[in-house]
Amino acid sequence: MEQPPRIVHPDTLPSYSPPGHGGTVNRRLVEASLGAGLEMVLGEVAAGGAAHPHSHDTAWQIVMVIEGFLEHSEPGLPPQRCGPGSVIRIPPKCVHGARAVDGPAKVVVIYSPPLPAEGGFRPA
Repeated sequence: MEQPPRIVHPDTLPSYSPPGHGGTVNRRLVEASLGAGLEMVLGEVAAGGAAHPHSHDTAWQIVMVIEGFLEHSEPGLPPQRCGPGSVIRIPPKCVHGARAVDGPAKVVVIYSPPLPAEGGFRPA
């Protein structure tokens, strides 16, 4: 079996738009099949793009803002403005959402364990 490349560049990876998101393009930097026990994603969010309220049944979601600003929201809490260097730690089953404010944003997202192929995303 051929080993996956150890060094990749995001521009060479396939892109996708996750369910329940608008104006978002993601690239899997570390895919579940690699066997690392996590999934790592580079997300680019257009100005006004959003992750509509949702949850993940079994995975923690860790989001680090690299560029731009996000407004992170959870029911019952005031929205939080998150900029470069902010780390958002979202436990399983926690309903959350976010939108890019004041322009586009770029984030690195880690799911642990990796999201399952089916049922990893639950709209709120």
